[in-house]
Amino acid sequence: MLVSNPMTSSLSTFIAHARSKDMDHQTIRLLLLSAGWKEKDISAALASESLEMPVPIPPDTGSAKEAFFHLLTFTGLYATVISLIILAFQYISRLFPDPAMRDIYPGNADVSAIRWSLAVVIIAFPLFILLSRSLHRSYVAHAEILHSGVRRWLTYLTLFVTACTITGDLITLLFYFLDGELSIRFLLKVIAILILCGVPFAYYFSVLRMDHATYVKSPLHRIFGWIAIVIAVAAVVYGVVLAGTPATGRLQRLDEQRVNDLRMIQEEILNIVYGSDRFNPPVPLVREMPRPLPATLQDIVAEAQYTKLQINDPETGMTYEYRPSPSTTYELCATFSLVRDLDYDIFWNHPAAEKCFQFDALNRQGK
Repeated sequence: MLVSNPMTSSLSTFIAHARSKDMDHQTIRLLLLSAGWKEKDISAALASESLEMPVPIPPDTGSAKEAFFHLLTFTGLYATVISLIILAFQYISRLFPDPAMRDIYPGNADVSAIRWSLAVVIIAFPLFILLSRSLHRSYVAHAEILHSGVRRWLTYLTLFVTACTITGDLITLLFYFLDGELSIRFLLKVIAILILCGVPFAYYFSVLRMDHATYVKSPLHRIFGWIAIVIAVAAVVYGVVLAGTPATGRLQRLDEQRVNDLRMIQEEILNIVYGSDRFNPPVPLVREMPRPLPATLQDIVAEAQYTKLQINDPETGMTYEYRPSPSTTYELCATFSLVRDLDYDIFWNHPAAEKCFQFDALNRQGK
């Protein structure tokens, strides 16, 4: 949009007065310069005094506004690419499990990483696409923005970061390959790195060398956009399939809360039975309980020593079941929404139904 440069009334008044005294442009300009006025303001005022329309201001190139939009765009690109790399590695590790790498890539511990990366892609990628389209329209309309120093500097910085990312990831992958990781996983991860980092690198490196006419006619922008959209959508869809919908995630959190509630109840039962001697057993070890098992859940809550217990299901509000025996064993029961089949802390695995966990109070450390 064309806008006029603002001019103070005192400057306009002086120019009009000087004109009435038959002073030419050069004399008026010298007088104003000697008084401390800026060349830009003088030229704008002289033009506005002589012309019937304001002098148009060129596009906002090289400004803080331009830097802001470019930085925001490239930040969206960085966040998207990094998250897509994390997702790709998680997917490959799940599709091609390696028994030798079980401790490095646990089968179920990556769900949170998948959900976090999905959240980043879902927010950062549309932001990157929208800002890229806006900048593209600016480049097409104004050649000076396409060739501005701010854009070139930030684009070269992006290319540098991308090159460093490719180099660092390839070094890491090669280390794991030399350390015994399956070759198929190594090859797939190398391919993922080359696609996710190589495509943006190739695109931005190519457009940097284009003149304005070539840039406007080039099909690379549309090709790059569609490739990026296909990759991002595929990664998000597959991630949702693996990690589950938000409703599934909520059910998992509720089940985790149930397990945590039962853990705390079990801990307090042992604290009530053994008191301060729980972690300091006498020698030789006496196979008997200093105190009897609490009779009810309400008794456990009343005698709890360290934690304020939650004895009601977080979703239904129903009270958990506590079944003490006349001897040293007892059960804690809850109804779960989903199956828990993790590779760690397997005692607390459960079906999608009621599950009663059996304990022996003679085991002072827990189960």
